[in-house]
Amino acid sequence: MHNANNLFINYMDKAVHGSPVVQANFLKVILKVSETIVKILKHENLIINLNYEPGKFWPAHKDKTVAFVDGGLDKTSFLSSAPLTIRAGSYIVNKAAKEEFFTQQKNCLVDLYDPDNELYDFIDDDNFEDLMLNKKKDAARIIFEASALVNHIQSERNIDLCFLHGPIQAILTPFTQQGFPPFTKLAAEYIIPFYKKKKMSPEDRHFINVYLECVKFIKKSPFPIYGVVETAVSAAYTKNLLYSFKSKGIISEKDYRETIDTIIKYRITDANLFEIILKKNQALKPIEIQKQFYGNKIIQRSMWDDLIEQYPKIFMGYVKVTDNQAPIRIETLNYPSNLISDFSYILAVSKLLPNYGYPVGLNVVDRFVKISNWMSKASRNYFTTHLLKQAINNKDKNTVSLALKILSKKNRAWMNRPTKRRISR
Repeated sequence: MHNANNLFINYMDKAVHGSPVVQANFLKVILKVSETIVKILKHENLIINLNYEPGKFWPAHKDKTVAFVDGGLDKTSFLSSAPLTIRAGSYIVNKAAKEEFFTQQKNCLVDLYDPDNELYDFIDDDNFEDLMLNKKKDAARIIFEASALVNHIQSERNIDLCFLHGPIQAILTPFTQQGFPPFTKLAAEYIIPFYKKKKMSPEDRHFINVYLECVKFIKKSPFPIYGVVETAVSAAYTKNLLYSFKSKGIISEKDYRETIDTIIKYRITDANLFEIILKKNQALKPIEIQKQFYGNKIIQRSMWDDLIEQYPKIFMGYVKVTDNQAPIRIETLNYPSNLISDFSYILAVSKLLPNYGYPVGLNVVDRFVKISNWMSKASRNYFTTHLLKQAINNKDKNTVSLALKILSKKNRAWMNRPTKRRISR
């Protein structure tokens, strides 16, 4: 135990010297692991150089029609309601045709606490509803983004490339918990109109089933669709690469297990390793990965395992745009038929802003679909005014007191905090 008077000093000491062996060895270990990984990458010829010359590149690609897709939502919640505002949209550009416009594919506004909401079946369990609230919001965003991609495929517009802000296939674990509510029939038909219109059981309408239909449809897209992840915090590429080599007998079970244990112990990510290994304008060829599995082990067992096994594998690669930033992760459901061309476009559109290192079109569409702060603030202000007016009109002191406590969110808040004058007395 430490003296309370030295709390700050002890805190900083722990931050710097905590887990001393791990802290002291981190750089040494990551360099050693990177040496192992770079040997594998070179053995498999997975590192590619992307030649970027702006003066030549953009005139040669000005005829491309490119769509950037993202979803935005407002997670504001009040005491007795959980309004969800969500929309998915696209930024579509073709410089040669002088086309540059936004389109909104899907939008929804519901109260998730309302038994009659049009998005999810209602679960009559207050505690369970609260527990599932954030998961339901995340599932809604993911499914609306997937639905926007489905819309693009179904439309008659000619698209050369399409990019999604985020992974092309989400991790399903958060939504496999028993009791996660299914979409309503109306919502399921709105998300993918061609999906089982007549009879749909609650299982048919569950996120795992509806999202699977979206993913399978996206995989059949006539044009390339890439998910671009800005901050990858996993080591999926590295772990699957090692597992593949172990399965082929190129590395021993012992070496495989020791390397994996080291990656887990030191929390080494793909971004950590590839920031060391790759130079700017370099990329890693995609490798096939089962997103919901690690090696041959499912991430988390659930009643949905049989369906999860039907999810297609993805192909994951990396592109390093600048020397000062970590590589960005690129995901697709099909191995790119024009790998160098497509990755070169990703590199080029990520260099349009100085030191940004991410496709600028995805930044543009992110701002377009984001639910504006003024809308969130206005709704909160309206709710606040409405609640306070009701309390005052009720002419009951305790009701007014309750309203003030709700608005300040705490009993000991701005209206009854001690002042310096009171303390001094």
